[in-house]
Amino acid sequence: MIKKSYIIFLVVIISFLGISATWVITKANQSIQELPPVIKKVPDFEMVSHLGKPFNQDSLINKISILDFIFTSCPGPCPTMSSNMRTLYKQYKLHPDLQFISISVDPEYDTQEVLKAYADANGVNDQRWKFLRADMKAVKKLSTDGFMFMSESLPAGHSVKFVLIDQNGNVRQYYNGTDAGSIAILRTHINSILKNIKPKA
Repeated sequence: MIKKSYIIFLVVIISFLGISATWVITKANQSIQELPPVIKKVPDFEMVSHLGKPFNQDSLINKISILDFIFTSCPGPCPTMSSNMRTLYKQYKLHPDLQFISISVDPEYDTQEVLKAYADANGVNDQRWKFLRADMKAVKKLSTDGFMFMSESLPAGHSVKFVLIDQNGNVRQYYNGTDAGSIAILRTHINSILKNIKPKA
C-alpha cells in the first residue's frame, strides 16, 4: 500500500514538473517574440553612403533598420558580423522597408571607393544595405551618444552589437552580431515588427 502511494506521489510530482517546465518554456518563447520596448531615440547625425549619397537621422524614418559598426580591414569580428548581416540582407530581400546600415569606424582608410568595393564583395545590389562614413569625431559621437557604445579605442575597440531601430528612429534592442543564437532572436524581433508595425506612408 505504501509502495503504491509512493508511486502515485512520484507520478503527481513528475506531472507537475512537466507542466511547470512547459509553462516556463512557453513564457520564454512569448518573451522572445514580444517587441522590445523603446530604449532611446537616435540623435541627429550626418554621414555619406558608399554610393556618395547623404544619410542622416531622417533616413531612419519609415524604415526598420539593423545597424552595426565595422571597418573593412578588420582582422577580428567584422568578417563574421558582415557575414551575418549579409545573411539577413538576403533572407529579407522581399522587404524593402527593412534596411541594413554598416558604419565605418576607420573612415581614414574606408574611403567611399573602399566601402563601395566592400559592398560589392558582400553582394549588395540595391539600396537596402548602406555602408556609411563620416569623420572620426562624428563617428565617435554617434557611437557614444546615439548607441551608448565605448568609442575611445576605435577602430579596434568597436562594438560587435547589431542594433534594431524601429520606423520612428528609436533604438529597440541590441544583439551580439557574432552569435548565432542572438541573431536568431533578432530575426524573431524583425518578424514581429514587420507583422505588427506598419511603416508610415
